Amino acid sequence: MIKIRVPAYDWALVQNLSRRDDGVKPTLWERTTGRVGRFKRDVTTLLTVQQRRRCAYCRSYLHEDHPARDHVAPKAVYPKWTFRPENLVLACYACNTDRKDTYDPIEIWHRKYRRCRFKIVHPYFDAPGAHLDYSIGGPRQILIAGITAKGDETISRFELMTPERVKERAADALVEEQPNRLQQQFQNSYRAVLATRAPLKPAARIRPTRL
Repeated sequence: MIKIRVPAYDWALVQNLSRRDDGVKPTLWERTTGRVGRFKRDVTTLLTVQQRRRCAYCRSYLHEDHPARDHVAPKAVYPKWTFRPENLVLACYACNTDRKDTYDPIEIWHRKYRRCRFKIVHPYFDAPGAHLDYSIGGPRQILIAGITAKGDETISRFELMTPERVKERAADALVEEQPNRLQQQFQNSYRAVLATRAPLKPAARIRPTRL
């Protein structure tokens, strides 16, 4: 899971959309133009930065050009929160469609969104480290263990410990490490050049070829 802070949205736009009738909000969400389209583009742009282009649930890299905008509490069940920023995250196809789909994550409902009790680790409200242990298996954070019932439910719902998902995290870790390794090799070579006392030979001049 990724801990997300609410980005700096256009709050006048958020309030305008949130005041719409709950009965039309899910249908309104399907629009791609006007105020709704602008809000949805803002969601994608701002959360791509906040989430470092990673899925809010499994933390795998979002390879899609247009990642899915997922409602933590599904809009089909809770239309009131269709445009609520804390209810929106970017998710990979596997988590959004295959694992979560229409799953209802609310254990105890409250009319105020922040006072609801969620069955899974909430990307905005919870500290992932309080519910999920990423320390097992080394610093790459490939293996995950649940610390609380909420952590166990998160692992189960998103199948975070299946062989396929573990391999995804392992592949992502290797891809992330490669640039760091290349940078380290360059730095080591650079330090070796600086440390040598032998005079450096100037680059050989290449005479122009006569045509």
